[in-house]
Amino acid sequence: MKKYKVDEWVMFDPFVGYAAEGNFTQKAVILNICPEDDIYDYEIYIEEKLQFKKVKEEALLSLK
Repeated sequence: MKKYKVDEWVMFDPFVGYAAEGNFTQKAVILNICPEDDIYDYEIYIEEKLQFKKVKEEALLSLK
């Protein structure tokens, strides 16, 4: 069971797990939940960069 749902707004952190200084999070929306056999968990749209990207769940933060 995935944590986020389609059309849910989240924050995407491209440097999760790295000791990067600064705030690099970007607002994104969940477009699609990837199948279980895919290495990624979600397909997102990053609002600020106007970019589509497949990501793992660990790179996403809830807006709540």
